[in-house]
Formats: sequence, C-alpha cells, structure tokens
Amino acid sequence: MESKKIAIAGAGPAGGFSAYLLAKAGMDVRVFEEHGTIGEPVACTGVITGDVLSQRLQLPKELIVNRIAKARIIAPNKEFVEVKLKNDIIIDRAGLDRHISELAKDAGAKFFANHTFETFEDGNNGGSGSEKETQIGKSPIGPIRSKANWETRKVMVAVKDKIKNETKTVEANYLVGADGPISAVAKSAGLFGNRQFYVGLQATIPVENDNIIDFYPSEEGIAWVVPENEKIARVGIAAKKEASQYFKRFLTAVAGKDYEKKIAGRQAGPIPLYDPRLKSKTKDGRVLLVGDAATMVKAPTLGGINQSLIGAEAVAEAITKNADYEKLWKKRMGMDLYLSLLMRKAMERFSNEDYNRLVETFAREKNKAILESYDRDQPSRFALKLLMREPKLLLFAKKAWF
Repeated sequence: MESKKIAIAGAGPAGGFSAYLLAKAGMDVRVFEEHGTIGEPVACTGVITGDVLSQRLQLPKELIVNRIAKARIIAPNKEFVEVKLKNDIIIDRAGLDRHISELAKDAGAKFFANHTFETFEDGNNGGSGSEKETQIGKSPIGPIRSKANWETRKVMVAVKDKIKNETKTVEANYLVGADGPISAVAKSAGLFGNRQFYVGLQATIPVENDNIIDFYPSEEGIAWVVPENEKIARVGIAAKKEASQYFKRFLTAVAGKDYEKKIAGRQAGPIPLYDPRLKSKTKDGRVLLVGDAATMVKAPTLGGINQSLIGAEAVAEAITKNADYEKLWKKRMGMDLYLSLLMRKAMERFSNEDYNRLVETFAREKNKAILESYDRDQPSRFALKLLMREPKLLLFAKKAWF
C-alpha cells in the first residue's frame, strides 16, 4: 500500500485514534495539538460504556477511575427511575487522550504540541495539473507560499508553532479536522455551517454518594452527579442559555452554599449539537472532519467519546481504501445520531411536568427492562420496541417535530 501523508489537527480521542489507525496502516501521520499537554484542559465528564470501548481499545487499569452499575434519572418532582448499566466506567479523561496518543506514537505517528492550525490550500480547488505556486494564507511573517503538484492532489497546511511564534507549511494528501467543536479546520474548509451549542460546566467536588450516576433533566437543561468514588463526584450541567446561573444553583443544591471552597477542579466547554439538516458536511476534497469537529455527539446526554472512536475508524478506512468517508461513518452511526437528535429536540420542548410524566413512564418495569437491555448509544436498536411497548411515548415523540 502506498504511504500517504496525513495531517491531523487535534490530539483528542478522534485525532489520536485516527492517527493510531492510520500510522498502523503505514501512513505518514503528523498530529498538531494546540495545547502544550495532550488531554488538557479537560472538557468532558468521562463516562463511557466499557463494552463499546473494549471493542476498540484495551484501557490500562490505572485510567479507570470508577465502575458504575446503576443510574438514576430524577424528575423535577424528585421522583426517579433507577436502571442498571452495561459496564459503564468513569475514566481519567486526560489520561485517555495521552494513552491513545502513545499508541499512535508507537505505531509511528509524530505529535507536535503547541502547534495551532491556521489555514490550508487544497489542490483540488483548481489548476491544470502542472506545478503551480499558490498562496495559502497570511501569517505574522508574511504570505505562505508553496509549490503543490495538483495532479497528486496535495493539501498545503499552515500550522503555527506557538513557542517559536513561527508559521510553517506541511504538505499532506489529507487533512483531518479533529480540533473540537469550534473547529478551525471546519471554518477554513467552509464546513462549519450554522451550528448550535450547549454550554457544559463541571466541577470535581467532595459529595458523598452511593456510587450511582444521577441525571437531572429539566426545562433548564440536563445536570448530573457522576461519582469518582463514594466521597468525590463530577458535578455538572449542560444548557443552551443561562448556564452559569443554572450551574451555581445545581452546585449549591448538591454541595451546599460553600461549594466554592470545596472545588478540586473545574471543566468547561461548548458541546455541539448534531444536526443533519445543516448545510455543512464532514468532507470536502481532501479534508475530513471527525469527532466534535463533525458534531458527532449523541444528543440526549451530549457525550461523544465512543462516537469519536467510531468516526476515527471511518477516517482510517476512507483514507486507506479510498472509500466514501461520509457513507462509512453514517452507516456506522448516522441513524443513531439522528434518532438521538430527535430525542434532544423533543426534550428541549419539554416542560418540567413533561419530565415528571416521562420518568413515571420509564419507571414501569416493561419499559425499564428495554432501557437496561440495550446500549444507550444505539437508540436505533430499541426506540421502535419502546414505542410499540409504550404507545404513550408517542405523545412525547411528537415534540421532536411540532
């Protein structure tokens, strides 16, 4: 197999796992990470289905912070349904990124920290097949120019070394944008579209608990308490508006008015909402978007680690086999992302009374049994069964469209 040059922006799970798979397949891979330390700052709760993760990675024991057997969904009226989980684990989120990057390095990928993606020029955008000098952007040291052989369809990528304050040009056959929800690659490629975001805020704080994940859906958004152990938890919220006020109220309710003195760590960041109706796509020429950069996020719980790993597999297969990238990832998770989006759209229209009724409905044994039997990342496997078993849920489903 001919070795191709791959430039990847971002060293999170999507970028790191893409690098690992591509390097293992013999590609010449370079990963550019804007931060000085891979995995930091953390902007994720770190809850993941262990069974799904184990299909792709063997995670070292030291990265598993906790194992969780149950979750509670707590309605605004304090009623709740308790469901068994399928081998959920709480991970060292920064450690996961570094572990994947080490796998990629061992496979031959090269990583460059403190390097920010700036812009690119794709040889597909024109030319007659002869070598042609092109300007691919401006930097503090002036225009960046390079000769690109248009017949070989190269991408000329400009990245800035933040330590040296210098911009350099990297030649690649493909550019992979794995640079998070506010993806500079997506913007540069014209793939960003009119995205919608939630704001996620989280604190690691002493909270005594019974080692059960608590979810609190409401009109304000969704809140959670995720135990690291019986005395420490990750407490957070995600909301579209007034997130800071919501966060303060929830932390006060969970940890008391003096919560500020107890906080051991903070995490924050935007969370993209998947929406297939956007004009943006995940591929343009030799540019591919993956993970949060491609809005590959399960909308009900706003998590995306598994989706990033699945997307990375599609990236690797598309590049190594010259296959259609969008068809690959949509076949693997497109329907699940779409159904998850419909659930989130319905939830955005719920009143607190709707949430009360929904939790009451799920508390029925016949419905709870379905929730416990299927992976929540794959609603395509259980949504229809749930609706057939509980027709009343159609009243909630209508809110996704009306």
